Amino acid sequence: MSKKSIQKPTNLLDRLVEELLRGVSLIDGLTDEIYLQANNGVGSIGAHIRHNLDFAGSFLRGLQDGEINYNSRERDIKIEQDRQYAKERFLFLIQRLKSVPDDILEKDVYVCSEVDESNWHKSTGSRELEFVHSHTVHHYALISEKLKSFGIEVSSDFGVAPSTLKFWAERDEETKVA
Repeated sequence: MSKKSIQKPTNLLDRLVEELLRGVSLIDGLTDEIYLQANNGVGSIGAHIRHNLDFAGSFLRGLQDGEINYNSRERDIKIEQDRQYAKERFLFLIQRLKSVPDDILEKDVYVCSEVDESNWHKSTGSRELEFVHSHTVHHYALISEKLKSFGIEVSSDFGVAPSTLKFWAERDEETKVA
């Protein structure tokens, strides 16, 4: 398999930072009531935010040691319950991400299996950064659907994968030509 254009890790970091900043903006636009509201008794917006921050935090904690364990998460309930605190945690995490050197992202890491914790899979820091980005977008999609069920509209591109956004843009260009 030939290597395609290899994206610089800095760009990957920038993309994750952009997504996390979207989370900050989302929090700013919600009331405490909506942030805390669960749908059918399950998973508030705050719970999804906490979950995203947990995964990004696990990534950063394990990156330096070369062993990332997404099963070992902080699960700080205060993030679920306090929008301002969640925002502060986002901003702290963003600052940490901005200080990650490119060279560490190019190194091999081992990732604990989420299915069988006795297994560790070989990966790279940049691949795991891609995973955290994808995971974040996925939970934003869940948040978006939850907000829609509450009658709150969010941006049509919130929680949409980059490949889907590209597809939509290309389709729109084809429509413009036709």
